[in-house]
Amino acid sequence: MKYLLDTHTFLWYLLKPEKLSPKVLDIINNEDTDIYVSTTTVWEIAIKVQINKLSLGNISVYHIPNVIKQLNFTAINPDIYDYVSFTDLATKENHRDPFDRMLIHTAIRNNLVVLSCDASFKQYEENGLQLLWD
Repeated sequence: MKYLLDTHTFLWYLLKPEKLSPKVLDIINNEDTDIYVSTTTVWEIAIKVQINKLSLGNISVYHIPNVIKQLNFTAINPDIYDYVSFTDLATKENHRDPFDRMLIHTAIRNNLVVLSCDASFKQYEENGLQLLWD
């Protein structure tokens, strides 16, 4: 299986692993599992750090790419077709977060299972999103 970490899942793994479900923690720690972190997540983290909405403790935002490599995760970049086909993703009334929506779209287009406890993601399962937490 191939898994895409939601931004909060990635951050919790780094900073507060006790917040992850045991199942998610086992998946991430399994050496035979392919774990992906989107550059969208890195961008979201950088923006939130810049506007003081997020603190990474003793981790510099500049070290995030190295952290991804050190953890043997794979950085995934949305390609140009991910951006233009983004308009195909159904718009949900109560969920307009562009970072979440790009993660969802990237996961659907690349057949990745998203590891997230974000309840708003569930509504995209009808659009092909594979979601796992518990």
